[in-house]
Amino acid sequence: MPKRGVRNVVGVAVLCVGLTAPGVGSQESPSPTSVDIPPTATVLEGIPTVRIDSAEGTTTRRQLDQAEAARSLLRINVIDGQYYWTSRENRLLRLDTSGAFTYLSSEPGRYIRFTRVNNRIEYVEHVDVALGSVTWWGELRIK
Repeated sequence: MPKRGVRNVVGVAVLCVGLTAPGVGSQESPSPTSVDIPPTATVLEGIPTVRIDSAEGTTTRRQLDQAEAARSLLRINVIDGQYYWTSRENRLLRLDTSGAFTYLSSEPGRYIRFTRVNNRIEYVEHVDVALGSVTWWGELRIK
């Protein structure tokens, strides 16, 4: 019977090989890339497909129909290089990039994060509310 320490080392080695073998037993997803907003952009518009409401002890995920998506439309106006979250009280947004993600944020707990996956720009709009949060997922268009 092998010693306990030897068996554990062998188990870890097998696990590491499985984690480092690309494409084995899993479907590879496309790598996201950051989004450069062109200097000629005037509007960023997002059409959500999913809404997630979270509070302590509960999370609800809903697919949005066309009417709900239209009511929850994300809109950001670009004026003189400044970003204004017009669908949220016209808040001034700050632009940041981190790795594959581009962020527009107004304050902690309120942000839009987007990334390019293939030829789509996918976004998450997140807003903290009293005792919870609301997050929308969708596709962003730059006009």
